[in-house]
Amino acid sequence: MKHYIKSIALIILVAGLFTACKKEELNAEKAMQIVVNGYNGSSNALQLSIDTTVYDVNTNYGSYIMRADAVISQNVVYTYRSEKKRMLTLTDTVTKQIVFSRELPADSPKGLFNYIFLNGKELEINAPAADPTTNKLGFYVHYPTSNEPFDIFLYRVDNTTGTEYRTYIAQNVKPGTWTYVNYDVPANFNNSRIIGNSGATVCFTKAGSTNLWAFDNDQSKSSILASSLLLPVENEKGLVQPYFYTPSLVSQGLSRLFFYPERQ
Repeated sequence: MKHYIKSIALIILVAGLFTACKKEELNAEKAMQIVVNGYNGSSNALQLSIDTTVYDVNTNYGSYIMRADAVISQNVVYTYRSEKKRMLTLTDTVTKQIVFSRELPADSPKGLFNYIFLNGKELEINAPAADPTTNKLGFYVHYPTSNEPFDIFLYRVDNTTGTEYRTYIAQNVKPGTWTYVNYDVPANFNNSRIIGNSGATVCFTKAGSTNLWAFDNDQSKSSILASSLLLPVENEKGLVQPYFYTPSLVSQGLSRLFFYPERQ
């Protein structure tokens, strides 16, 4: 009888310890890296909130406020304990209306949210599915000044020999539309060292030309450092990387609408 009572007591003790450990595990602090990319084409700034945490003008000197007519690029490490439904929202700082609202991924170390507000509405990205045999690059260029097609190519000059290398990414692209292309890593642009050290650029030129700049006939508006695109390199496949680019004078900028933390 005593042995039976001791066994019951031991089972209760073990169960209690298991419950306590489980409860401690559930209440353990977790972290999620949250990235918000895109473009705020409205006339008002936007304020970021994650669950009950508000990133207002008093947070980190207002660096999380998303300016009007500007590219969005926010990176936040959000900590939490219990599992529950949490929302990420963007709120118009003038009208106080929530313009964007999405649920955080459950039990994930990362969260990517893209928001492009253009011409009075949210722009859909509609990225293609990943293909394990190649990479997918997408471009949306906001350039309302013209509807003329343009070409996009990689360009660099070998620092030792002076040899020029040019590889086309896409041709006859129109502004104001999404263009997706397959991207197999070219031999002359196959690693980040070559791209970075050579000062390689991504050039936008009028369709069929290599020296007529696409945007305002201005090289500074029609070329971007290739290193800023985090392009796929040798042996990388299955990546999907959309980009939003605006070459306008006021808010020239590039937004990478993807997030691969192991590569960035």
